[in-house]
Amino acid sequence: MNTSGNSVPACRLCQHYNPEGRRGGFCGKLDVPVSPAWEACSLAVHPFESSWQSNNDFNSLLNESFHKPLPITNEESLELQEIDMRSLSFSEY
Repeated sequence: MNTSGNSVPACRLCQHYNPEGRRGGFCGKLDVPVSPAWEACSLAVHPFESSWQSNNDFNSLLNESFHKPLPITNEESLELQEIDMRSLSFSEY
């Protein structure tokens, strides 16, 4: 992996590394097994860095996606119109 711009030299020194067994570990960020001797990836974080500081803007992207309207296909709009017509006919009685 590319370590350019990253001061964490190995997976075992990353905050996301969890040792498992005698020879390996697990990357909590990528959800994959890793070797402690591997070069750290670009997602590596110092073990004592504040965990509340996000390195990516995932939360803002997630929040933005909830506020965007979903596109409705032609079939779905016809179904909605049929439902509206049924509710109008029931309300007349």
